Amino acid sequence: MSALYAVALSTFKEMGWHYREVTGQEVIESDFEAHHAKIPLHMQVFGETHIASVVALSSLQVPASHRLAVSELIMRTNKELNLGNFELEWDSGQVMFRISNVFPPNRHDQRILASMVHSAVAETDRLTPYLGEIVRTPKGELLLLKVADLMKREDLLPPAPDAE
Repeated sequence: MSALYAVALSTFKEMGWHYREVTGQEVIESDFEAHHAKIPLHMQVFGETHIASVVALSSLQVPASHRLAVSELIMRTNKELNLGNFELEWDSGQVMFRISNVFPPNRHDQRILASMVHSAVAETDRLTPYLGEIVRTPKGELLLLKVADLMKREDLLPPAPDAE
């Protein structure tokens, strides 16, 4: 077990997150209940290179007929992101958010790992209702859908967290 993977496991334990380890790999899987959806997530650690990668999956599958509109949504969303990015697995229609970090040797920060998980879940949850609007649009009406206008709809955003 690499030192970074040990810190990743410790992070999940200390945050109280339920998780599963993937046998034979330095991979942690978990499911998070967010505002709009249940979000499957996995963290993979590459110990020798000190890299951690977190991937959160959308619960919505994008039909082939809707992938162009979803690609535009993802492209426009990625333009506004500072960390991480959305991807569309074209053949399956799976949308995912990926965030990675390269750590200095022997300086694996639990706060960064936890932040990566929080970001992946929050960003995936934030995109979910916009994806849903596109996926529910009848195929014959897709040409009328203006993705840029859809993205301006604030009623689809989750509520802001309470400030303490």
